[in-house]
Amino acid sequence: MITTKTNWILSLLCISIGVSTLQGHQPGTSSLILKLEGSGLITGEYHVSEVDYETLSYQLEDKFKRTNTTAFIPAEQGANALAWMTITDDGSPVSFTTSEVKKVQTEDGPDAVVPFVLEPVSGEEIEITFTSFFEFDPKHKVVTSLELTETEDTKVGLISLDDQSWTVGLKTPSAWNQFLIFTWEGVWHIWIGIDHILFLIALLLPAVLKFTEGKYRPVDSFKEGFFNVLKVVTAFTIAHSVTLSLAALQIVTLPSKWVESVIALSVVLAALNNIIPIVKDRAWIVAFGFGLIHGFGFANVLADLSLPTGTLVIALLSFNVGVEIGQLAIVLVFFPIAFYLRAHSLYQPIKLKLGSAVIAVIATLWIIDRVFELEFMPF
Repeated sequence: MITTKTNWILSLLCISIGVSTLQGHQPGTSSLILKLEGSGLITGEYHVSEVDYETLSYQLEDKFKRTNTTAFIPAEQGANALAWMTITDDGSPVSFTTSEVKKVQTEDGPDAVVPFVLEPVSGEEIEITFTSFFEFDPKHKVVTSLELTETEDTKVGLISLDDQSWTVGLKTPSAWNQFLIFTWEGVWHIWIGIDHILFLIALLLPAVLKFTEGKYRPVDSFKEGFFNVLKVVTAFTIAHSVTLSLAALQIVTLPSKWVESVIALSVVLAALNNIIPIVKDRAWIVAFGFGLIHGFGFANVLADLSLPTGTLVIALLSFNVGVEIGQLAIVLVFFPIAFYLRAHSLYQPIKLKLGSAVIAVIATLWIIDRVFELEFMPF
C-alpha cells in the first residue's frame, strides 16, 4: 500500500509530465549540429548557454563584446566566433565562416547560437577539435551530430576533456552501424551518469532484505532477492523507456535544469527511504515513479541532435537497449555481492544505513549545485 507521504511525490510527477516547454542548454553542455548539403558543402550551428558562450568569448578569444541589450556583436567584421574550434578534411585544415551570433530564449535560460559554413570539403571524413576549450570547465560536454541531408542519415558523437576531437565519415552509415553507435552511447551514458547509478544502488541495497515485524531481515533465498531486484529493474526500465520516447519525439519536454534537479531529489528520497522506511516492500513503486523523471534525463542526449525521423527511430531503440545493457552490467556486479553480505552484522548499519546516508549527502549537494548552477560538484 502506498502511504500518504509518498502520494504527493507520485502526484507531483504525474502533474509535471503534462508540462511542455522549450528545451535549452544548461551551463556545462552544448551541441554542435552539422549538415552535409551536397557537393561537399557543410553548414552548422553551435548551440550553447549564453553564460558559457560569454565565458568562452572573454576568456579564450575576447573577440566579441556585449552591448547593453546583452546581444553578442562581432568586435570586427569577419571575427571568428568559434576560435576554439579547428576542422580538418582528411588531415588538411578547413576554414569556416561564422555569421552573427543569435540569442534564443529557452526555459533553461538564454542560449547563444553560432551559425557557420565550411569551405567545400572533398575527403571522406572530417575531424573537429576543440582546442583550449576545456580550461574553464573540464566537465563540459559537446554533443555532436552530422546530418547527411541527401539520405536523411545522421551520425553522432561527443567531444569532452577526455576526447577533444570528433572524427566523422561523410558517407552514409548502414542501419546496423547506427544501431551499434547509439547502443554504445546508451551504455556509456548510464556508466558515466553517477546520479542514475546511485539511484539504482539506493534501490538495490534493500532488495536483499525483507521488512518484517518493524525491521529489515535478510531474504531467505537467492530467488527471493532476485525477484525483488527484477521488479525494481523492470519498473525503472518501463518508466524511463516511456518518458525517454515521449521526450525524444518531442511529444513532452521539460526544462533540463528542472529534470536534473529532480533526478538528484529522487536519489535523496530513495536513499532516505532506506534509513527511515516509508515505502517498505514496494521499492518498485519508487523505481517506477522516479524512473519517469530519469527518462527525461536520458532523453537530453538525443534531444540535442535534431535527428531526422528515420534515424530517430533507430536511435531511440538502440539507445534504450544500451541503457539497459549498462544498467544490467551494474546489477550483475552489485547484486551477488549484496546477497552474499546480506546476513552480515555490518550490512544494515554500514552498507544500508551509512551507505544510503552518504548517497543522500552527495545527492543533496547535487540539488544545490544544479538549482543554483554553481558547478562545484566534480561529477
